[in-house]
Amino acid sequence: MKRLWLLIGSLALVGASCIPPPSPPGRVEPELAKQEPQAVLPIAGYASRRTYKQFGEYIADRFRGYHVADDIEYDEVKEEVPVVAIAAGTVRKFGRVSGYGGVAVISHVIGDETVNAIYGHLDLGSDTWQEGAKVERGQFIANLGDSKSAATDGERKHLHFGLYRGDELRLQGYETKAEAVGVWLNPTDFFASHGVAIEDYSRAYNPARDLGGSTYKVRFAIPGGMEVEYVHELQALNIFTLKGAGTARERSQIFIRYFDAASFLTLPTVTIHSTEDVLVGQRKYKARRYDIEKKSGVPNFPYQPTWRNARHTVTDFTNASGFGRYYVVAKNPTLSDAIYQAVLMSLQVVD
Repeated sequence: MKRLWLLIGSLALVGASCIPPPSPPGRVEPELAKQEPQAVLPIAGYASRRTYKQFGEYIADRFRGYHVADDIEYDEVKEEVPVVAIAAGTVRKFGRVSGYGGVAVISHVIGDETVNAIYGHLDLGSDTWQEGAKVERGQFIANLGDSKSAATDGERKHLHFGLYRGDELRLQGYETKAEAVGVWLNPTDFFASHGVAIEDYSRAYNPARDLGGSTYKVRFAIPGGMEVEYVHELQALNIFTLKGAGTARERSQIFIRYFDAASFLTLPTVTIHSTEDVLVGQRKYKARRYDIEKKSGVPNFPYQPTWRNARHTVTDFTNASGFGRYYVVAKNPTLSDAIYQAVLMSLQVVD
């Protein structure tokens, strides 16, 4: 008989105005969850372990394109990690697929809608499912595959969880065009619409393990409900909201770049409406705040969020006493000043 699991992770909430410690590795001990009956989360620790690739991020590593799922990371956990069905449904596929290793696709009926869920990087030997088999909400599907094994197709130990509507069987984890992201469902929005809470978890950007860390030798608080995308074309960091449609760039709230110089600099492509010298970060780094606006007739800035072409606030800071690295922290005009200031005051240069 298939096992029934209802899971909830023990999530630590950390304020956005301080630097939280890294989440320690630990045992995986599923327990009954008090969930809204329409659906459950597919794995324990969904919020606290969603730290590497989220819905809508543009990725350029082994794969290239917009990630159309959430990845839930378990690479440091040696114990078995169970994955469960988010709702009742019908198995459409349970087998090996290149890029995933083991994968299950299940058509779920939730309320008055039908959605398909992709559960990727599974150990297919931990259970046996046939196409057309029925599953119940919270029912065990399989364990995660081990890191760098055939079960994960050589990938990390993590769950790739994607959602879409429609009758076709989709197996891709990325889309090459931004507009194609719209045919997928953002898991954060989906769970919220069905009364399933994903904790508003916040963490710190850590250059030792996060993408872009070789360039950005800084730690800073990532506000709850947001994550960081590494923009390869510009070597930039994009802090974006986990909620919302479209790509991570379209949900951008803070955009971070850098330059190397002996003093504060500004680009000739922008109009500076005002300038203010300030201090930011835990160690009171010298900084300069600008109210800027792209000049008329200048082409839109490539690979950047659209709000960067409008009037907005930018804060440049450095810990260098001479020639050195300057970091540029730009704020979406719609983001609250309190959140922006909290991120700025959490900054810590670590090199």
